[in-house]
Amino acid sequence: MNSQQLEKFSKMQLPLWDKLPSLGLHLDQVIGLANGYLETLEVDPLTSTMMHNYLKQSVIMRPDDKLYGRMQLAAVIVIGCLKGVLSLDEIRRGFEVELKKNSPKKAYDNFVQAFNNEITYISQRKPRNLWIDLMEENETVSLQHSAIISMLTKKMAQEALTNLEEK
Repeated sequence: MNSQQLEKFSKMQLPLWDKLPSLGLHLDQVIGLANGYLETLEVDPLTSTMMHNYLKQSVIMRPDDKLYGRMQLAAVIVIGCLKGVLSLDEIRRGFEVELKKNSPKKAYDNFVQAFNNEITYISQRKPRNLWIDLMEENETVSLQHSAIISMLTKKMAQEALTNLEEK
C-alpha cells in the first residue's frame, strides 16, 4: 500500500457507543448519520429500502413510536461494515450470539474497538502473526476480528486493483 492509501485507511475510525446520539431519531436521521460514519469506508450508502429490509428480516429491532435509538444505529453501522463479506442472516446470527453474552453497548464497543485496532495495524504497518493472534482469542473476538479483517482485506484488494488499472 502506498502512503496515500495508508492515510485513507487511517481515517476509517468508527465512533464508540457513547459518541452516538442518545435521543430518538427518525429514519432519515439514522440513514444520514450511518452514512456519515461509514463514508470513509466507501461502502454502498444505506437507503430506506435497506432499513425496511433489515427490519423485515429481523436483523435490527423495530423502532419505538417511529424513533430509532442507539441500538438500531449501532446495528446499522455494523451491518454497513460487514454486509460486503457476510450475509444478512450471518450478521443477524452474530448479533444474537453477541447479545446473549453482552449488553448492546458492550457488544457494539467491542466491535468498534476491534475495527479501530485493525485499522491501526494496517495504517501503522504494525507486524503481526494474524493466524496466531486469531487462534489465541476467544471465539467471539475471533469472529469479530475475522469478519473485520475480511472486510478490510477486500477493501485493500479493491484499492490495489483500482491503482493498477490507473497505471
